[in-house]
Amino acid sequence: MGSVKHEQHEFLFADGPQPELHLAHPLDDLFVAIAAAWGIPVGRDVRLNLANSSLPELTGKLELVRSPYLPLDGREPLYLRLKGVLFTHREIANWTLLD
Repeated sequence: MGSVKHEQHEFLFADGPQPELHLAHPLDDLFVAIAAAWGIPVGRDVRLNLANSSLPELTGKLELVRSPYLPLDGREPLYLRLKGVLFTHREIANWTLLD
C-alpha cells in the first residue's frame, strides 16, 4: 500500500478586533409580519407602559409568548412578555423603540 500524504494548511491570524457575527434570528420573517399586522416591534428592544397598570415603565426585548394563528389578523390578541410580565398588545398604552 502506498502512503497518503496530507497537507496541512497554515492559518494566518491578523491583529485587530474580531469581527462581529450578526446572524439572523430564525423568526425574523414572522416578526416583520407581526409588526406589519399589529404595529408592535416583537423581538426588538423597547420601552413601554401598560395601560391600567401599577407597574413602572418596562424596558427590554419584547418577546412573543404564543405564535398567532395564521393567517395573521391584527384584530386578534397578541400575547407578549417583557421582563417576565405577561400581557396582550391591547394592554400597551405606549411604546418606544430603543434599537
